[in-house]
Amino acid sequence: MKNIIAILSGLLILILSSCGPKIGSPEATLKLRQEEIKKVEDKVADTVDDIPDWCLNVPVSDFALAACGAGESASMNIARSKAILDAKRQLADSLDSDISAKTDGYAKAIGTGTNEQVQSAFEEVIKNVSAEAKLIGYKQTKTKAFSRANKYQFFVLLEFPIGKANQALLNQIQKNEVLSTQKNADKAMADLEAEINKRKQN
Repeated sequence: MKNIIAILSGLLILILSSCGPKIGSPEATLKLRQEEIKKVEDKVADTVDDIPDWCLNVPVSDFALAACGAGESASMNIARSKAILDAKRQLADSLDSDISAKTDGYAKAIGTGTNEQVQSAFEEVIKNVSAEAKLIGYKQTKTKAFSRANKYQFFVLLEFPIGKANQALLNQIQKNEVLSTQKNADKAMADLEAEINKRKQN
């Protein structure tokens, strides 16, 4: 009886080993590679499933800029710091774009947007406003954390009220002689002020 069991076990091992590619063969290497790719794909799919909806669809508002940051680390605190830094970088980019759009609109309104002196003045205004704003006053409105394998994933939604940046922009334009004394500047300034007042946070 023991001999029969031993023979059957040997046959089973032989059958199983003949079903798969031989170890070290190109087929076996390819199979291992495909398994590794599948694991990575599964991990990516799981990660995407974990991303909060408010991160995929960042809220849009007339009163604040918003950005979602993501961070990953073996340390929860480092993952959180990375996520905040990521969101702040995005906010800074959005703030610069917002200010640039307003200054472009103002330049067109005063009718001298192609003037080199005006362009230079606007570049200085944008630089000053960006430096003055420095994202002071941003707030975390949502956070979510996950642990996967040996790492933490952290997501954070930051909002930055744009009223202060808008006011800084208006102040800088009013202070700049080139921009505030151009033809049609009074009307353009009034229009800009009206838009900014409309977009101030309550």
